[in-house]
Amino acid sequence: MTDSQKFKKHIETLLHCRLCPDMVGNPVQGGIPGAKIMSIGQAPGIHEEKFGKPFAYTAGKTLFKWFLSIGIEEEVYRSKVNMAAVCRCFPGKAKSGDRKPNPSEVENCSRYMRFEVEFNKPELIIPIGKLAIDQLVDNKKYKLDEVIGKKFKKNYYGVELDWIPLPHPSGLNVWNHSPEAKILIAKSLDLIRKHPAIKREFFSKN
Repeated sequence: MTDSQKFKKHIETLLHCRLCPDMVGNPVQGGIPGAKIMSIGQAPGIHEEKFGKPFAYTAGKTLFKWFLSIGIEEEVYRSKVNMAAVCRCFPGKAKSGDRKPNPSEVENCSRYMRFEVEFNKPELIIPIGKLAIDQLVDNKKYKLDEVIGKKFKKNYYGVELDWIPLPHPSGLNVWNHSPEAKILIAKSLDLIRKHPAIKREFFSKN
C-alpha cells in the first residue's frame, strides 16, 4: 500500500467512526497528507459537519482573521495545514456552550491524531483552545496566560516538534477580550509567522 493509499484509508476509517455513542455529530476532518504543519482544534461545533471542514462557522471567522493578520489566507491555510482535532465529532450542547468531550471520547479519538502525527511528522503544531493545549502541555495546572505567546518543544507520538498555542476563538471565550490577552495572542501569532515551517510553506518564493 502506498503512502497516499494509507492516508486515504485513514480518512475513510475516521469518517466512518462511531465509537462514541454520546457524540451528536458525525466525524469532520481536515487531513492533508504530508503536511508539516498541524493545527489541533477541540471538537467541531454544531455547523461544521454541514460544511464538511473544521472551523467553518463563527469561531473560524475569528481564527482566520487572526491568521490573515500575519499574511495567511484561509484557503491557503486549509490547503497546507493538517487540521486535526482532539475529537472529530460534535459532542452536543451543554448549559453554557458545547459539551466538553469526556476522557474516554478523547482516548477513542486519539488513534486518529496519532496516525496523522506519525504519518506526517509535523514540525509545528498549533493547538487551538484549552482541550487541545491539554494534549501537549506537561503541567496540566496551567493558566492560558502562562502558555499563550510562547513556543514549546515536545516529543509527541515519537516526533520531535515545536508547538505554539492559541486560545479558542469562540465568542464565548471571555479570556480573549482583555488587553493582556490580545497582546499574548499577537505574540503567539508572531511566533507562528516566524516559524521556519510557516515561512517555508507560506512565504517562500521558491
